[in-house]
This record gives sequence, structure tokens and C-alpha cells, in this order.
Amino acid sequence: MNTLETGLAIARALHLALALAAWGLPAFAALVVAKAPAGPAREDLTATLRRWTRGAAGTAVVAGLLWFAAQAAVFVGDDNPAAVLGALAATAATRYGHVVLPRLALLVAAVVLEKRLSVQRLAGLLGLSLALHAGVGHVAVTFDAASLPGLAAEVLHLLAAGAWLGGMAGLLLALSRPALAADLAVRFSPLGVTCVTLLAATALLNGVGLIGTLAGLIGTTYGQVAIAKAALYALMLGCAGLNRWRIAPGLAQGTVPLALLRACVLVELSLGIAVVALAAWLASIVPGVHDQPLWPFTRKLSGEILSDPDYGGLAWKAILLTGLGILGLALAMLPPWPGAWRRPALALRLPALAAAGIALWFGVPDLDLLTVEAFPTSYWSSPTGFTAASVAQGAALFPGHCARCHGAGGAGDGPDAAKLSIPPADLTAHHLLDHSEGDIFWWLSHGMPDPDGKPVMPAFADQLSEDERWALIDYIHTLNSGTTVAEAKGVWTWGMPAPELDLTCPADGALAKAGSLADLAGHPLLLAIGYGDIPAQALAAVRATPVVPVIVSTNPDQVPPALTCGSTSPEAAVAYRTIGGAPEGPLLVLVDSRGALRTIWQGPFPATPAAIAVLAAKAEEAERHPFATGGGGHHHH
Repeated sequence: MNTLETGLAIARALHLALALAAWGLPAFAALVVAKAPAGPAREDLTATLRRWTRGAAGTAVVAGLLWFAAQAAVFVGDDNPAAVLGALAATAATRYGHVVLPRLALLVAAVVLEKRLSVQRLAGLLGLSLALHAGVGHVAVTFDAASLPGLAAEVLHLLAAGAWLGGMAGLLLALSRPALAADLAVRFSPLGVTCVTLLAATALLNGVGLIGTLAGLIGTTYGQVAIAKAALYALMLGCAGLNRWRIAPGLAQGTVPLALLRACVLVELSLGIAVVALAAWLASIVPGVHDQPLWPFTRKLSGEILSDPDYGGLAWKAILLTGLGILGLALAMLPPWPGAWRRPALALRLPALAAAGIALWFGVPDLDLLTVEAFPTSYWSSPTGFTAASVAQGAALFPGHCARCHGAGGAGDGPDAAKLSIPPADLTAHHLLDHSEGDIFWWLSHGMPDPDGKPVMPAFADQLSEDERWALIDYIHTLNSGTTVAEAKGVWTWGMPAPELDLTCPADGALAKAGSLADLAGHPLLLAIGYGDIPAQALAAVRATPVVPVIVSTNPDQVPPALTCGSTSPEAAVAYRTIGGAPEGPLLVLVDSRGALRTIWQGPFPATPAAIAVLAAKAEEAERHPFATGGGGHHHH
């Protein structure tokens, strides 16, 4: 992070910590202190908690304004005061401003009305302000129906964190009243357990969505910070368990000194503050699911071997034996059964351990069959969006950098192929899809050695930019697809995504907001590439079916059609001809409603009733039988 982003994260962390305290303190007063025996000590503590609440809320307003200013500075990329002031209005008009400013207004209201509100109403007002904070987190990026579970989980996470940390702060403030503190420690335990449970469940729910995969967890900054946060949380959990099962009962019985509670609460509060700081850091960086993870190991898990006719059975046996061994160890470590079964259970423990050991002895060594070679970029995915322009760029680069070895058609039959110690890869073979985009990117960047360590494929990192290497990968995938589809006479049998195109659509109607093929998701499409002007009657006839015609001109000066979407993309012909294995000439391509290519053919644009009926039948058949998976190793973002 740069200086501006670091300042933003610090301001956000400070504001969040104060907002959590501002809600947690009155929540502790309402949910815990209010249930303690009435008396001067309880009233005095409640008044103290209200004063601290007012101070936390007021300071949170100041920190929130600093956060708002820091966000404005990041928006304009300038920390000059004049630039920041000029960006405040624009920042207020964003969704961020629409969430943060009402939150700050609620905090101000809490400060002003604190003496007039009951502690329950004060907690409700500050809880609402804290709950709105979920609207500026990563889970609120889309604000659609799909994000509602994540938003609800984030709200619960914030409220639980505030109640837990507020309870710790409240207990710390109560320590000057020993008798009351002991009672409150016991009363807080059920609330603490509830908060801990909610924190764990909601963190897991949203963490999986934001981190994505194991690679995202251990190979991205977001994932690594999340691991650190989880480790601190585990320590907090240990402190909470100590409070719940040792300190609170001991205080109630008079066998535990109050100093132990003070020490445990201080440690837990310190850990909580560190967790809040890490949470603010996570909110300021790219989630792991959207980042390119650097894989730190030389192997990665792979299930490819399980379907191998020679080694699949051995791999399944290794899984079974290892699973049985782990199960045997778990059973052997269970506590002895009570009653009449105790002696037989103890007698079976040693044989169970022996059987588990034998199973693990024979199973574990063959588990390496379930791993394959990995590289730091193995889990990277193409950032190009798989556009027609990227494919065309790769097509232009391929002859000068790849064809001498791999051949003009990618079949591994280039003029230099015979000179190599091992044959170059056949890029048209189906097994290409077994390799991830990240693996191919690594080979393009760093080359490939033969078994003796001598380079047989040069490294292109110094010759080609990252964008050019990704463009080559896009082209290689289309080349591979084209070979298979040509053999299948224009039919795709797997979910190959359609190369993306920018579109111009009619200004009104159902297609008005579409600017790309992705925007037409949910509609089957007929791409007409290189046909020039098409009669309006023919377009209207296709539009009368569920299929949306998209007229793709290779002439950048051609005017887009008025009745449907169009694209003037000279690169489209290269991309779609290659991906469909088609010869020169106009092309018709059917794309299903999920964006997968289905058929490609050449011929007149469908205009007759018979041709329209055939097109509609093809589209209906594609919708009835969607592809279960995407395009092999290719990921379409």
C-alpha cells in the first residue's frame, strides 16, 4: 500500500475500534449490568459506561471525518488539502458517502441525546450506526440479492465484535468495584459465548467468499492477513474460554483473585484491538478471490490421476487406507467407554492403533499421486477478459515467437521441432486443457528445460510484456478449440466461452444498457460476423425468436444496426474463425444464454421461415442441455 492507502487504513481502523466500543459499552450496560443486583455500585458503573460511551462516540465522529477525508484523498490520488477539499462533495455523492455520512449523523445524535436516552435506546441507536458499517465492506460491492446473506453475516459480525469487546472494556471499568465485577464476569459469560459463536460463524461464511481457495488463503496478502487475524482471534478465544470456565466460576466461589480477571481482560482487549486493525487492513486491500496468488510450494493437489486407467486404482487405495488410518487413530484416542464396555474398549485400543499404523504405512506414501508439479503462478488466471482483441493480439504474436517450434497450426510440427531434444508440445491436443492458465504463463515466462536441465523452450519474460503473454495464452486456447470443433463439424461439446466484444445497442428497449456480450447474459445470441448490412426484415424475424442477433462488422466504419446490437471489431473475424476452426468468409455463431459457444457455420443469414425455425430449434436444444463445466483450463472473467 502507498502512503495514502496506509493513512486510509489507519483512519478506518481507529474509527472502527471507536464505533465498536461506542456500541459495545451501552450493550454491556443494557444486557449485563442492568441484570446485576440494584445498588449504588451498579448505578455508578452505569453512569461511567454512559460517559465512556459518549466519549467513544464523539471520538468516533472525529475519526470518521478523518477517514472520510482520507478516502477523498485516495479518490483523487492527492493529499494536498485543496485537492481533498475539492473532492469531498464527489466523495459524499458515492455509495461510500451515502453510507458513512448517515452513520456519522447517528453517532452525533448519540452524543447529543445521550443524557435523554435510556441505555437500551442508546445501545440501539449506536448499534444501528455500527450495522450500517457493513455497507462499506467488500461484501457490499454489488448490493444485490446475492449479497444479502453476506451483508447479514457482516452486520452480525460487527455487532458481535462490538458486544464482546465492549464487554471486555466494561469488565475492566468494573474492576474498581470487586463484588460487582465478580458478578458481572459470571453474567457476561453467556453473552461472550454467543458473541464468540457468531464471530466464528460469520467470519467463516464471508471469509470463504472473499478468499475463495486454498491458494487465495496462503498465496495472497489478503489471505495471509486473514490467517494472522484468525490466529489472534484464536488467542482471544482461549482467553474467553479461560474467563468462562475458570475465572468466572472461581470469582463466584472466591477462589480466583480479581487480578487474574484484570490480566485476562487486558490481554483480550489488546488482542481485540489488533484484530480490529487487521480487519481494517483487510477492508482496504483486494480480496484474495480477486487477486493473483503466488503459490509457495512445488506441488499442488490434483485429482487427475483418479481417472487414470493405470494409476487411478492405486490413488483410490491410498485415499482409502489413509482415511481408515486416520479414523482408527481418532477412535483409539477417544475416552474410555463407561460401564461394562470400559474393559473391552481399553483392550481394543492397542489393536486399533496397530491397524491404523499399518493402514497409514501403506497409504500415505502413495498420496503423492494426488499431487502434480506446481509453480508460483499456477493459480493465476488471465486478466484479459478473453476478448476478441486479446485473441487477435496473440494471433499476431504467435508466428514470430512460437510457430518455428510448435508449427503454424500449433501441432508441434514447426521447422525447428526436429532439432529439439524433446518434441515441442502439440497445442491442439486435448490435454492442453488439463494445464492451468497459470502453469502456461509460467512456462511462457521462464521457459521449459529438458530432463537434463537444458532449455528447450525459451523464456519470453524479457521479450514479451505480461499482457502479450496472456494474449498468447488466449490465442492458444482458441487454436486448441478450433482444432476440436473443426473435427466435430462446427459443434462445441464443452463450455468454451465466447470471446468478448464491445457492443453498440439500441438506445431504448430491453437491450438498451448492453455494452458487451457479457451484458447480454440470459439471452441466446446469434453472432453474424462479416455479413455487412443485413435487411431489417431478416433481423426482425430473428428478434421474434428468443435469439438476439448481434451483427459484427469487420469494417470499423460500418454503421451499427438500428434494430439490434452490433460491433465494429476487425479482430472478431480472427478470434471466431480461430476458435471455431472455420475457413475465410462470413460466420454465424450460436452462443447460449450462459455465454458458451455452441455451433459455428457458414451460409446465408437466416431470413426464411425454415431457416428461422432451424435457428430457434438449435437455441432451444442448447438451453435444454447446458454444459456442466466451463472451458477446461480457461477461466472467463
